[in-house]
Amino acid sequence: MRYSLEALQTYMKRWGWDIAVVSGSDPHGSEYTPQRWRLREFITGFTGSAGTVVVTQNSSGLWTDSRYFLQAEQQLANSGSVLHKEKPGNQTWSEWIAEYCATQGKEHVVIGVDGMCHSYSQIDELKRSCPNATIVSSPDYIDPIWTDRPALPKDKVWILGIEYAGTGAAEKLSALRKVMARNGCSAALISDLMQIAWLLNIRSNDVLHTPVVISYCLVEQDRVVLFADPDKFSTDILDYFGKTDNFELHSYYGISDYLKEYNVGDGIMLHSKTLNYHLYSILQSKCPDRIVDMEMPVNMAKAAKNPTEISGFRQAYLFDGIAQTRFFKWLEESVSNGKKVSEADAAAKMSSLRALNPQYIDDSFGTISAYGANGAYPHYDYSVAKKETYLEPHGLYLIDSGAHYRCGTTDITRTVPLGELTDQERFDYTIVLKSMIGLSMAVFPEHTAGARLDCLMREPMWRCRLNYGHGSGHGVGHLLSVHEGPQGIRQDSNPAEFVPGVVMSNEPGIYIEGKHGVRHENMLLCVEDCRNEYGTWFRFDTITRTYIDTTCLACGILSQEELAWIRDFNRICIEELSPYLEQSEIEWLLTKTK
Repeated sequence: MRYSLEALQTYMKRWGWDIAVVSGSDPHGSEYTPQRWRLREFITGFTGSAGTVVVTQNSSGLWTDSRYFLQAEQQLANSGSVLHKEKPGNQTWSEWIAEYCATQGKEHVVIGVDGMCHSYSQIDELKRSCPNATIVSSPDYIDPIWTDRPALPKDKVWILGIEYAGTGAAEKLSALRKVMARNGCSAALISDLMQIAWLLNIRSNDVLHTPVVISYCLVEQDRVVLFADPDKFSTDILDYFGKTDNFELHSYYGISDYLKEYNVGDGIMLHSKTLNYHLYSILQSKCPDRIVDMEMPVNMAKAAKNPTEISGFRQAYLFDGIAQTRFFKWLEESVSNGKKVSEADAAAKMSSLRALNPQYIDDSFGTISAYGANGAYPHYDYSVAKKETYLEPHGLYLIDSGAHYRCGTTDITRTVPLGELTDQERFDYTIVLKSMIGLSMAVFPEHTAGARLDCLMREPMWRCRLNYGHGSGHGVGHLLSVHEGPQGIRQDSNPAEFVPGVVMSNEPGIYIEGKHGVRHENMLLCVEDCRNEYGTWFRFDTITRTYIDTTCLACGILSQEELAWIRDFNRICIEELSPYLEQSEIEWLLTKTK
């Protein structure tokens, strides 16, 4: 990877660039991207899912968040790039560039970006930070360096049936058009891949573990124009769209030229935080006074799951509960009997058990399978570890995994004992569970955003002067991305309010470098609790159905109410799973939850 960095710096001198910014995202602002747009990894060797690289003619730096600090330090060693930690009080990458520009003693600094792979808001912030710099947008500037750059995926598009989606594309389009009309817009340009997939009920395999279709969608009051690879659409799919709406299919790479000639009409709805800089700039040069910049209503509609989707989620977590009970029984017996089981072996076993279900489509993300000290890496990736790690009959094992079933998507983390534990391991296991229960039992008023709930999870840890750097909860899409907005539970401000139907993870953690990591994760469904003279009240319904191991609890730090919650949760799991388990599996499950 060092060669890629040096090659970029060579081209920068040829182009007259003082700085190049590498986003690591794609033209749709995706967290998980096709191989074609993994520029961050190509330049630095860093494989995490988040981060921005800033390259000067003689240096390189990666900005990423706390999930990847340890991983980045390892992967950047000898790469020519240094780690900049994204945390409160530290410089952002755009602030660093501004300082660099100010100290260069040059009258003019040129900053090169791939305008297709940065949102308009990102580049606008960079312009404000560096008002005297010239920013050059050069889409696909990496091509001369990445000579064997992967092409777009060719997997066929398929339709998610109404029996799983619950609402048809025609109904969803009608709801969007009503919002467009209220905002005086003739059209809406959607670039977020999850929003497009949900709106049109289409799926494919264009991104690893994320069944979306690489595309842009232009919605008008009487027409839908989709920009995608036409070869991915069968005649049956085109017939489906013809019956749903007035539908046109154009080449994916033709959108720039199309927008240059496009008649915006009364106005066009778009979102500068998701639409890339290149396309936004085309429209801004044509009709700046007819752009309505707002969050797409599709985003909130997608997050509030309908009854069919909710039913599907519940079924998916029942499927997971069955597979994971069998997995943990197999794991405990294998390790205690001296069988060699690596982290990779355990991850493969988990996937294979899920795949036995006829509704299984794919894992929903790469499994985090971490034993002992490796658990201290929140997003540990055994596939890029320096050496293979085998599980031993002592200490803690953490597995964060999930699946896409036709009925829904799962994400669950369990940390389990593999034998004898230290007092510290027991304490950490229990305090993290105590934090998870804090959110599970929350009752809160309507119009509450996630930042207000975050402290309910962290408070037990804060009392012990403990904390974790990642968010406490993220939304999960219905057969879409395992990370979904707009709602989230984290300390930084996010105005998106919780509404009934939102499915949200609940995942506090502790990470002790060189020793172990603990994370417990359940999935929560926001539901209405009651209405009274003080307003409307919401609460969470835990829909995960994988047991919590009680054999390693430090019970003294749990209240009677918290112990009762654990007993009730495990009772529900046993009752719902037992009809699908063998008697030996039920008996084993009872020993883990007594």
